[in-house]
Amino acid sequence: MLQKVKNGKPLIYFDSAATFHKPKIVIDRLHDYYLNEYAKPMEQHSMSPLTTEMVEEVRKKVAAFIGAKSSKEIIFVKGSTEGINLIALSFSRSVLKEGDEMIISQLEHHANIIPWQLAAKMTGAKLLVAPIKANGDLDMDMFQAMITPQTKIVSLAHSSNVLGTVFDIKHIASICHERNVPLFVDGAQMAPHSPLNVQELDCDFYTFSVHKMGGTSGLGVLYGKEEWLLKLEPAEGGEDMAEEVKYDHSTYADLPKKFEAGTAPFADIIALGELLKYLEKLDMHRTMQYELELLSYATAQLSQISGLKIYGTSAEKEPVISFDLKGFDLKELESYLSDEWNIAVRAGKLSAQPLMEVLNVQTLLRVSFTYANTVGEIDSFCEAINSFIATRSNNHAV
Repeated sequence: MLQKVKNGKPLIYFDSAATFHKPKIVIDRLHDYYLNEYAKPMEQHSMSPLTTEMVEEVRKKVAAFIGAKSSKEIIFVKGSTEGINLIALSFSRSVLKEGDEMIISQLEHHANIIPWQLAAKMTGAKLLVAPIKANGDLDMDMFQAMITPQTKIVSLAHSSNVLGTVFDIKHIASICHERNVPLFVDGAQMAPHSPLNVQELDCDFYTFSVHKMGGTSGLGVLYGKEEWLLKLEPAEGGEDMAEEVKYDHSTYADLPKKFEAGTAPFADIIALGELLKYLEKLDMHRTMQYELELLSYATAQLSQISGLKIYGTSAEKEPVISFDLKGFDLKELESYLSDEWNIAVRAGKLSAQPLMEVLNVQTLLRVSFTYANTVGEIDSFCEAINSFIATRSNNHAV
């Protein structure tokens, strides 16, 4: 993918915040499994036990990769969105009632807003929104003041898909737990860029999508502390999540199967095991540092472009930059970058319409970096923007 050439220019992929390309070894593992080992897990015929064993081995690898206490705390879901919806629905059935409160922040992705809105409608609970500061940081004083005895859960992004802001989850978790409030963390944007240890963070739930890390689409991970997963009602009913089924009642399987209704994407889970090996070999401490160097360089270079304003200036950011370009249509710039320069970016409301209202902008253009990007690509990107400005300015003059 990264060798594809258009108009004599190789692809510059600056849209990893949306999804990321797949290492060949992940694709090869998926191909080999379908070709030589495919069988549904939990069956009795000869091929099934191998699949069952491989899936559970990957579950253990995931637990180790994110620092979970036990593989029982690892639930496979379709992605971060399903992970959030699953816990929101479980809380609606097990915890929330009229008059209770839930807290999110102003910079959340739609996926961490709508599930809690649905929970509020279902239960009569209220959804409160903690404000952010001008630089994109959470207003900690306002946030702490919002937590009351009625607060039943706080759900925050680990980092923003628009502003890049990284929240201090460990500190936020300590504040929540002082008040006996659980903390859910949407890690969709952070997990691809940083080593994780959920026990150190001390959050109660954490979710992320595999496709943003180089895995297949349609697979994600939900971590939950065992004590919470034991007390919550499951969100979905189906085959493997049940222990005993009667017409008038059912009992649930042990963790983590209690929350995994229906047939899991087991081939994708097995391919995830290969991805984790790949990321461990790369060393995410090293790739994180490299990506932050790219972020720093790109921020400095883009800041020199006249009329360009970066939104999100927190001291702690993931490798994401969103900006406006005064006097120009960002969707037109997005198309120009793709058509003329073979540069993939994203412009629009970035699945964060409420945040756009807070920022008082219609759209932003976002660039996002990974270990696969280079300083030279950033230079080409800045050259392309300046070329766009010059071309459009000349057209306006004519």
